Amino acid sequence: MGAPGDGPFQWDFVTPGLPDAAFADAPGFSPTPLELRVMLLAHLRPRPDSLVWDVGGGTGALALEIARLMPAGQVHTLERDPEAIELLKRNVQRFGAANLHIHAGDAPEGLAQLPPHPDRVLLEVGRPLRQVLDLVWEALVPAGRLVISTASLEGLVDATDTLSRLEARDLQVVQATVHRMQRRGSQARLAAAEPLFLIAAERP
Repeated sequence: MGAPGDGPFQWDFVTPGLPDAAFADAPGFSPTPLELRVMLLAHLRPRPDSLVWDVGGGTGALALEIARLMPAGQVHTLERDPEAIELLKRNVQRFGAANLHIHAGDAPEGLAQLPPHPDRVLLEVGRPLRQVLDLVWEALVPAGRLVISTASLEGLVDATDTLSRLEARDLQVVQATVHRMQRRGSQARLAAAEPLFLIAAERP
């Protein structure tokens, strides 16, 4: 596996969970850790031909995972930060992900840019999201799945309260922390990534 930016990326395995180092990053922008991406994908359950909204795309690591697993489907990611958008473009080019489309904008206003009737929606947020969630829920097709990831307690409470009001089915909440071994000289220790709350639900 080469360094990001030195040519097309090749990954010959069928499992999800591309290495973190495969993605271009920058100070302040790092990909969602591999282990958390696998968990989010498992709860999202995309179909081979799904139409996926990824709201808050960041570096695009998760969107690229999804696009790679469903070549007959389409992923549309909405991102507001210009630096993150440049990283997204670099990663899309590196992975050759023709079915991943980037939209510049902020939610909720930017949601109007995305194609209607997604059957899978991923929200990656760091703040309360009631207004965004109401609009996403309205756009989601019946039996469509929604997965929210947030490190914010306010976001967790807001999401679960709103989904309860919307009478979501199969509501699940998971708190996950990834610990990885790091070596410093002869010493080894486990270092934790930022904890993540995962909220998954299905529209009736």
